[in-house]
Amino acid sequence: MSERAQAICAATVTGALVGAAMVSTRAVSSDVSAETLAFLRYAIGAAVLAAPMLRRWSVRFTAKDFCAVAGLGILQFAMLILLLNYALARLPAATCALVFSTLPLVTLCLAIATGRERFSWPRLIGAGVAVSGIALLLQPSAAVAGGAADSWAWAALLGATIIGAACSLLYRPYLRRYPSMYVSVVAMIVSVLFLAGVCLVRNAPLLPSLSGFQWANVMFIGLSSAVGYFCLLWALSRLEASRVMSFQALAPITAVLIELLIGSYPLSWRLTGAFILVLAGVWFGTHERRPTAPESAASPAAGPPNPFRSAD
Repeated sequence: MSERAQAICAATVTGALVGAAMVSTRAVSSDVSAETLAFLRYAIGAAVLAAPMLRRWSVRFTAKDFCAVAGLGILQFAMLILLLNYALARLPAATCALVFSTLPLVTLCLAIATGRERFSWPRLIGAGVAVSGIALLLQPSAAVAGGAADSWAWAALLGATIIGAACSLLYRPYLRRYPSMYVSVVAMIVSVLFLAGVCLVRNAPLLPSLSGFQWANVMFIGLSSAVGYFCLLWALSRLEASRVMSFQALAPITAVLIELLIGSYPLSWRLTGAFILVLAGVWFGTHERRPTAPESAASPAAGPPNPFRSAD
């Protein structure tokens, strides 16, 4: 399998895990504060990522790069997830995933505006087709959940989406200098410390009293965050940010399929039509022929980068 195909698979895994984690978050959000859930999510994720790394740590970050990666970690893990958890406590998981499905469009617009990527009709059309499929599926629930009482929840979702798009672009320079695994560990550990401070300030418990089923959901959220975030950074180091984020369109499809299996959604033509449109949009937006190899790809002579290698 080529490195590009591996990156596409990693982005696909990330999109699916985001949708699955949203359903689990929705299942426990009424019994756990947004701050506590965010702390537990990334404390578990950081433990999973850091465990095999601490004994073999061989990368030295410059002070400037360390602060930058730490800041991105706080934005993506602390601020984004606090906003997302706030929205998930007030809106359906599928509706939240609908807003997140605009990540490819937001990312592409930011990338073009900052000169990081060239304008691409195939990617724009592909993202639009995918979003239209999700809108087709979730339009009734979105209309119900979009009342005035949820205006702050919608604002939180919009803010989380913009942060996610911006971070996907800002990580790129550091992923060129350092292996993805090390960037993941630094960003996540710093965010856990920040979230612990937020919990203490807001008197939110670090270890809440939950049932076995609820702890199972929390553990799944943490594990999916660890795997999904590493896959995201690994894909971002090899593909353009807008291509990688296009796979976030799979999140609402995953959320709806899971809620369909547990009886929250009936099987309908909307689900079938949305599934086809989303897959078509993702395929169309990620199969554009490029005249040259992506600048982030490794040199053929050097072979694929090792996520555990030491940086020069």
